Amino acid sequence: MKKYVLFMGTMVILLVMLSACGNKIRTYTYENEAVLEIRIKKTEVYPDRLVVTFAKDSLSGVEDVNCFQSDFSALEVEPEFSFAGDALTIETDDAARISGLRVWESDRDLYFDVRYLDSDSYAMLVSAWADDIGYMVNGDTDAYYTREEKNAQRELEEQQAESEAFAFSQLIGEWVNESGNTRIVFDVDESSGRYFLVSVLANGEWTEQEFMYITSLTERDTADAKEIIVYDNPAWGRAVSFYIMNDASGMECEYADEKFTRAEQEKPGFGPLSVNFPFYTSVYSCC
Repeated sequence: MKKYVLFMGTMVILLVMLSACGNKIRTYTYENEAVLEIRIKKTEVYPDRLVVTFAKDSLSGVEDVNCFQSDFSALEVEPEFSFAGDALTIETDDAARISGLRVWESDRDLYFDVRYLDSDSYAMLVSAWADDIGYMVNGDTDAYYTREEKNAQRELEEQQAESEAFAFSQLIGEWVNESGNTRIVFDVDESSGRYFLVSVLANGEWTEQEFMYITSLTERDTADAKEIIVYDNPAWGRAVSFYIMNDASGMECEYADEKFTRAEQEKPGFGPLSVNFPFYTSVYSCC
């Protein structure tokens, strides 16, 4: 009799445990608009899993998933996941702690970040690849980022703008070779911004040989010089390196095996300049 009672008690405990595993803790439903055709309908929280249901045909498949808590920190252990129909199921005992996701979809070469799943309205940013400009970010950044993050980003952008302005100030002007038939010009177009132009004098006329609008600049110190890299697109495109060196003789650069000097008044504090064009079809090597 005692064995029977013990057996029945054990069975009851097991049944309760199994039943508990299937009990839904909470459901969040959303009315958000789609971002690049991706929209989440609801999130269901279970003791052992999180089920995120997307609107029909939002995703064709899921390659990878990262999970984040409400403080935006990642879960200590990345859980297993599966995607079937329109539902993403994440197997974890920490389902109730998940507030955000990063999901990678390889078919369309995009990933999206979503926050605040544990509320009645999430925030989503979708990053999709475009061959001409690299990754494009779509979505409501104002809703996605916190006030602290936006302030930090604003400060970073201001610092970057100051750094880029100083870097370009070291290049701006006209550089001419010894024979006077080739020149490099760094200048600013009021409508399109910074650019550089390489021209060659032939038959009494200047002919464009290389032209690029500069969307961003970075600067770093090397063993022998300061390197300034200019980009026509920081994510995907051409990059050109210029090396500035301190030299008492003034500013010089070598381009296509020729020396170049500033045609304008020399700017104090700068040294010789060397130029490298490492990417794309037209290649110019200097120094």
